[in-house]
Amino acid sequence: MNIVLVDEHLLLANALQNLLKLIPEVETVEAYTDGKDFLTERSTSPPDILVMDLALNGQNGLELLDVCRSTLPREMKVIVLSTVTDAQTVKHTIRRGANSFLSKSMLFEEFKESIFQVRSGKQYIGKTIRDNLINSVFTEEEVVMHLSPREKEVLQKVCGGHTIKEIAYELKLSAHTVQYYHRSVMDKLKVRRTTDLIVYAMQHGLYIPEAR
Repeated sequence: MNIVLVDEHLLLANALQNLLKLIPEVETVEAYTDGKDFLTERSTSPPDILVMDLALNGQNGLELLDVCRSTLPREMKVIVLSTVTDAQTVKHTIRRGANSFLSKSMLFEEFKESIFQVRSGKQYIGKTIRDNLINSVFTEEEVVMHLSPREKEVLQKVCGGHTIKEIAYELKLSAHTVQYYHRSVMDKLKVRRTTDLIVYAMQHGLYIPEAR
């Protein structure tokens, strides 16, 4: 296996690099602190596995993931290693093409296990993250069941940055009716401000921003 690490924390990258070299199946391990440098130097010869953080110098991790999935072969597996492990971030990252998501607090044995899992074509979610994901699924389902189809539509539009007038025009409703649905959704989700509504929706997977 050929592995590349992209992490702005050089100390961590070097430590992982040395540990990975101890695995017999691993042939080479390279480390970069910047996603752009990785793309410049390895676009024509991508590794078998890319291990990357979400917080990177210059280009952020999600942008790097998008570029990798749109320009590099899908055969290259991507493992995200991050300190940001909330359920929404994990789900959003997996939807954008990551094969594995791990917390930086995991043990090396689990990191090693994830490498072999994704190498065999499977997805792998870190053990400490799974409970949060399961809880978020149940919370999301519980909330969604209490929203009417029209309330869900209005929620999506509001989170997408549309005004009440714009939503009314698109859904062919009166502004008063849209305002009613907006207030109803806020009451059901127990939030008082539109900004809190958007944050809640994103944290609980009720709204997924489109990739740019």
